[in-house]
Amino acid sequence: MPAAATPPTGSAHRPFTLVLAGGGARGFAHVGVLRALEADGYRPSALVGVSMGAAVSVGYGLREDWYPALLAMDTRAFPAPMPTAEQQRDSLRLRLRARRLGARFAYRLLTGWGIGVPAREAGLRALRTLTQGRNLEDARLPVAVSTTDLRGGRRHVIRTGDAAEAVYASVALAGVLPPLERDGLLLADGAYADLAPVGVAREMGPPVVVAVNPAQALATAEVRNGLQALRRATEVCNLSHADAGFQQADLVLRPAFRRAIDTLDFAARRECVAAGVRVVRDHRTVLAALLDPEAPPLPEDTSSTHHLVPRHGLAR
Repeated sequence: MPAAATPPTGSAHRPFTLVLAGGGARGFAHVGVLRALEADGYRPSALVGVSMGAAVSVGYGLREDWYPALLAMDTRAFPAPMPTAEQQRDSLRLRLRARRLGARFAYRLLTGWGIGVPAREAGLRALRTLTQGRNLEDARLPVAVSTTDLRGGRRHVIRTGDAAEAVYASVALAGVLPPLERDGLLLADGAYADLAPVGVAREMGPPVVVAVNPAQALATAEVRNGLQALRRATEVCNLSHADAGFQQADLVLRPAFRRAIDTLDFAARRECVAAGVRVVRDHRTVLAALLDPEAPPLPEDTSSTHHLVPRHGLAR
C-alpha cells in the first residue's frame, strides 16, 4: 500500500465532482469510497450517479445519516440471484426452485414487465424511505441522476423533482423492473445509455472529476443461465462504450473485489463497502496530488495524455 498522504482539513482541497457508475450490488462499493474520502477530509462538491451509483449519490446528498441509511437500504424489489449450478446439483429443492422461478420470470417477461408492477411499487416505497420523500434539489450538494430514455434511445439526466422516482428510473434493469413513465419519457437503467457520464460531471463546474467504476473483470463471474447471459451481454456492451467516457475523468478508481459478486447479490453489500474503502486507502497519495490546492492546475484539455495517473487499472 502506498504511504498515506496527509489528508486536508475541512474543505481545504480542490473542489471535485464524483461520478458513481453502475454495478448492481457491487455499487455498494461507492458507500465505502465516500466513507473513506470523508475520513481523509475530502468531500465532493457535486455528484453524478448511474444505476446503483444514483441511489448512493442521492442517499449521500439528502441524508446526514447517509452511511447507515444506505447500508440498510431495502433491495428486496430486486430478485435474488438464481441458485448456482453447484447448489442445484446438491439440492433437489434448489433445483426445483430454480425451475419454478425461471418459468415464472419467463411468463412475466412475455406478458408484462419482468417481475412486474408490484416490484416497482415496492422499489419506490423503499427509495422513498431512503430519500425521505424529498426532491433532488433539496440535497446539500448538486446531484445529477443519469437514466436511459427507452423511447428516444438516449441518455436523460435528472437534476430536479422526486428523488425516489429519479433513482428508481436509473436502477430499473430492463426485464427485471418496469421502466418509469415521466414527462412523456420511458426511463430505465442509466447504464444502458452511458455508464460513465463524465461529460455531465464536467458541466457541473468543479475542475476535477473523479470516477468510481465497480465493474468486475468479465472473466471472473460465471454465466450459468439465460438471464445471466442476457445481463452479461448488456454488461459487455456497456463496458465497451464506457471506456471512452472514463478516459475523460482525471482519476478512475476501480474497487478490487475478493471474489466474483453477482449483480443481484445484495447480501454481499458489506464486502463491497470494504472494497470501496480499500481503493481509497490504496490511492491516498494519488488523491492528495490531485486534490491538493497547491498542486499545479490541471490542463484544460482533459483528453490530453498528460495526467497524474493512468485512468485504468488503478485497482483490479
